[in-house]
Amino acid sequence: MKILAIGAHPDDVEICCFGTLARCVERGDSVVVCSVTNGNQGHFGIGPEQLRMIRMAEGAKASQTIGASYCTLDVDDMTLDQTDKSLRLRMTELIRSVRPDVIITHDVDDYHPDHVATEELVFYCMVQANLAHIKTESPALDAPCVLYHMDKVGGGLFIPTEFVDITSTFEKKGEALACHVSQIEYLRKSSGLHILHGMEVLAEYRGMQCGCRYAEGFRASDKRPVPAFRVLP
Repeated sequence: MKILAIGAHPDDVEICCFGTLARCVERGDSVVVCSVTNGNQGHFGIGPEQLRMIRMAEGAKASQTIGASYCTLDVDDMTLDQTDKSLRLRMTELIRSVRPDVIITHDVDDYHPDHVATEELVFYCMVQANLAHIKTESPALDAPCVLYHMDKVGGGLFIPTEFVDITSTFEKKGEALACHVSQIEYLRKSSGLHILHGMEVLAEYRGMQCGCRYAEGFRASDKRPVPAFRVLP
């Protein structure tokens, strides 16, 4: 299978579903991770252009940790306009070029404006990717993708419809998230959030809900077809 995981910022996918993606790689799936923005506003002391380069490098290193490919649409933080035609075409081309069986992205009412805009952009472009008269470099898809929403940071007001046991890949997920050195420092200073600890707490909570040590939760989109068989590990 081909899996495309799309987050608003570098580190979003790592926090919310990298244990699952690591399991996907282990079972032989092709996994592509995309951050729509370049993360250039997420720090107090590092300037936007330098931070942009740092965060894209951190994202690439994190994906390499689990054997996934990484790309970014390189949109500046807080400028993400999901109605922008050129951005829609770029996202549509990404979906067409990867030709995923499954797309994973943010929930529809996540806490950050860039997260919400990313979900809306992904949903729009999943539909657009099937329309042959809308031209991009790659041909239109032959069939619709399955869409899953990943958990929210902290798990607030998110009710999973499926769980994935990530006990065997939890350490690898932590190793990948630890690549985001700039954010570990920034979030600790800006909000008192220790993301490595928070990741473990949420994984333990989801694991408690489904009867394993560590798990990640997902919600199948009610706007897209859902297959009669399980596609997540």
